[in-house]
Amino acid sequence: MKTCSFIPAVTRMIYDMGLQHHLRGVTFECPAEALREKPRLVRCVLEGKHYSSSEIDKIFSASKAQGKSLYYVDEELLQQIQPDIIFTQDVCEVCQIDTQCTATAVAKLKQQPALISISPQNLEDVFSAAITIASVLGEEEKAYGYLASLKARTDTILERLRIHRMPLKRVSLLEWIEPIYNCGHWIPF
Repeated sequence: MKTCSFIPAVTRMIYDMGLQHHLRGVTFECPAEALREKPRLVRCVLEGKHYSSSEIDKIFSASKAQGKSLYYVDEELLQQIQPDIIFTQDVCEVCQIDTQCTATAVAKLKQQPALISISPQNLEDVFSAAITIASVLGEEEKAYGYLASLKARTDTILERLRIHRMPLKRVSLLEWIEPIYNCGHWIPF
């Protein structure tokens, strides 16, 4: 099954579950091993540039006002790959290409791939996403071993906090700080 991941965290999960043999294309922000092994299908107009928070905000705001995306798909490469499945998201148009932009790019393909939106809102949804990803790839059992290892990691952390009587902390993740722009997408751990 020819698969493309347009979400770095999904690519990370695919590699962690040992399912990378399905991947044929990734985004420019994917984990290092994916960037070494797989072609970059999704690119960004900001890629390789160093902007301040306020500059990024201005570029994003102008792009949005013009109805444009910061992201684009290498359509020639997409035509060569002809994927069966593309993992995408619908949470944040700032941090990654969204399903609508992806749908526009794949509209020219001879055979339409399944667009699987992975758009978790909390940690439990992230865990469920692993099952969705592995199931779509026909290897659901891989998700359960992966989730068991994640549970063991989180249990270890929580146990250490308990032993040392450390209070749980809340954190905030931001895309940029001037002006403050909250992350709209999930952050891999």
